[in-house]
Amino acid sequence: MMPITSNVAWDGRLEAFKGRDASHFVTTTAATARTCASCGLPLQPGEALSLSVDVTEGTAPDGTEHVTFDPWICHRDCQEPGLTVRESAGPIEELTPLGARLTLDHRDETGTRTVPALAFTLFPNMALRGFGGELISALVSVLLTHGFQLSLSADYGDIVEHTTGVKDSCSCTVTEQGFVSFDIDGESIFSRQLDLTDPGDACWMAAAREGTVLVISGDNLNFTEDGIDLDPAARLGTLVSGNVNVRT
Repeated sequence: MMPITSNVAWDGRLEAFKGRDASHFVTTTAATARTCASCGLPLQPGEALSLSVDVTEGTAPDGTEHVTFDPWICHRDCQEPGLTVRESAGPIEELTPLGARLTLDHRDETGTRTVPALAFTLFPNMALRGFGGELISALVSVLLTHGFQLSLSADYGDIVEHTTGVKDSCSCTVTEQGFVSFDIDGESIFSRQLDLTDPGDACWMAAAREGTVLVISGDNLNFTEDGIDLDPAARLGTLVSGNVNVRT
């Protein structure tokens, strides 16, 4: 079966894993793609496209079932839609963090303040199989457990205004040398080295010394040369945020 959502054809077997979220997954993946994964040429609006997905299933040592999704978009003339499924023979495969630092100016009744923020996701997306067989985002589930909250808005102003503090198990390490790390239970989840000679990085560091960093995360965050697109994550309910205390 080859369903078509908008202009994207996909393998109907994807529904066995994504359920009612399958069409959202298709449109989100297509919206964030810029070039054909086969020929490398830019994707144009309205072109006939296809989605292929590599699905990897596995079981953690504690018995938790997990599934990762590695999708790519092609011109339909270049490649037909497809889906491959394989079993992971070992532990959970390494996930790659993608992210950036942001400096946000937020205005409220007391004036304008500078908010240092980190936005990151893990690739490929990993889901855990919960009760009843439903798949839930592993990253979002972990962050919610540690006090993060869901955000249904992709607007930075709304996120800053409504985000609250998280549990003490989370911290943001910021060193004098410009090394920044978001940690959970002492383990680094996302880190980057800032350039202290860069005015933007220096501004971020100065704001972070006030004691709190806004961390924005979840699945389906799209990082491009033009910035960060949070809309797909907000629409799919996989966008979370939390104010994290800084540790120097």
